[in-house]
Amino acid sequence: MSTSHEPLGAFPHDAAYKAMYSHPEAILGLRRYLVEPNGPLSLQALNALDFEGVEKLPTEWVSKDFHRRYGDLVWRIPFRNANGDTAPRKWLIILLEFQSEDDRRMSLRVFWYACELWRDLEAQGVLAENDRRPPLLPVVIHNGAVPWRSPSQLSDWTLEPFASALATDLFALQPSAGLHVVDFPAHREDDLVTGNLTSLQIGFEQAGPRDFARLLPALADLPSAGLRRTAYNWVRLRAKHYFGMELEPMEETDMGTTVFRSRLDENMKRATEAWFADGLKQGRAEGVEMGIEQQRSSLRRQVAAKFGPQAAQRLAPLLVEVTEAEGLADLAVALLTTDTEAELAAKVERVGAVHRS
Repeated sequence: MSTSHEPLGAFPHDAAYKAMYSHPEAILGLRRYLVEPNGPLSLQALNALDFEGVEKLPTEWVSKDFHRRYGDLVWRIPFRNANGDTAPRKWLIILLEFQSEDDRRMSLRVFWYACELWRDLEAQGVLAENDRRPPLLPVVIHNGAVPWRSPSQLSDWTLEPFASALATDLFALQPSAGLHVVDFPAHREDDLVTGNLTSLQIGFEQAGPRDFARLLPALADLPSAGLRRTAYNWVRLRAKHYFGMELEPMEETDMGTTVFRSRLDENMKRATEAWFADGLKQGRAEGVEMGIEQQRSSLRRQVAAKFGPQAAQRLAPLLVEVTEAEGLADLAVALLTTDTEAELAAKVERVGAVHRS
């Protein structure tokens, strides 16, 4: 079942992602998407970094012509010495950019940002004039609907006009920069990891209303109260913006893991019930309400997709006894908010008892 809610204006993707990746725990979770085979870092290189010492840097620099340059977020991560201690004044700098659409000029932008960042670190006294510049890892978090297709290397912009021999001769003299794209459309939900913000974002960005409600409890597994609060506010905004689903705000005191999980359960139940009730009302008003048998059939398919065909067969006798659309809507809510077949059977039994004719 779908409602007629449409997205209202532009969704603030950039601001929301900046807020979420301003938490150190988000950067710790991002490690999974930076390591081989899909990321640029080997496991050995990853282990040489002290992610517990991650530190956020300013993201605004003033160029020599007094035009401001902005990155989205910049973090620096210390390297470890051979004995495992943090190496002084030796870092990897992660430059994060958030994109909801493909951008062919991204490798050029990253090159400009890198030059301005190195210059600014020297101006601030963080780097001495003769210090080696810290290596950069530019990362694009791409949450668009279609896969990223733009060049990831600056050389794709600079070498094409040259004749083949000349390009070979001049290759070493060209500016060099690249970027790594964490491409959400390239990931499936079964790739997702509990307690990982990036994984959770991939799931929510790809979710329809039913998947949205099913994913909501995973917010409780995020590793800090601050990250849970920021991610919940993003999810709440997405629910309203895309599905017309109203999730209630939560207080700071609700952000402890146990209380947060309990409040999520209450909130999810109210929101999904209201969403289904709203859909039923719209269907009646438009004269397109789904027939009872069609609703039963739809529910059986949903149960089969979630828990397997045998679970759908076991549910079928109970569905026959439910003759009201509201009862079937209640069963749909029960399906949305259930993680196991045993849980579903208990909920179906309770909901079905109320609505049997």
